[in-house]
Amino acid sequence: MEINIDSLFPFEKALSETKEVFDLVDKNGKVVLLKDNRPVYIIMKYEESTRSDLTKHIPQKSLTLQEAMQAVLMETDNQMLHASVLADIIFERKLYTKKNGDKAQYNQIRARCGHYPEMFEALPGNYIRLK
Repeated sequence: MEINIDSLFPFEKALSETKEVFDLVDKNGKVVLLKDNRPVYIIMKYEESTRSDLTKHIPQKSLTLQEAMQAVLMETDNQMLHASVLADIIFERKLYTKKNGDKAQYNQIRARCGHYPEMFEALPGNYIRLK
């Protein structure tokens, strides 16, 4: 990241002169606040072009595994997929992850069918069908 020397501003001074800080942000696009001559904060001007960079760090509402299964199966032609393929799609699309961040395994997907028999049908060969 390139830092313009004109964008450096003392942190202590920023606490009392916030208008000057934001005037610099408007002028230079960003300000680096220094504490003990070391960068501690960056204040940047929001631009639509950086929106995607910002929003990818905002957590999305996570689905339950059965909600994720239902969402994926509804998009398939025959509303049926192999459990391992279903697990891969759910993980790739970040619809559901386990608490440790891992993907749900095919046997977990198959087990979820037993908990929600009104929603899913587990077929021979580990195929899952939406009812």
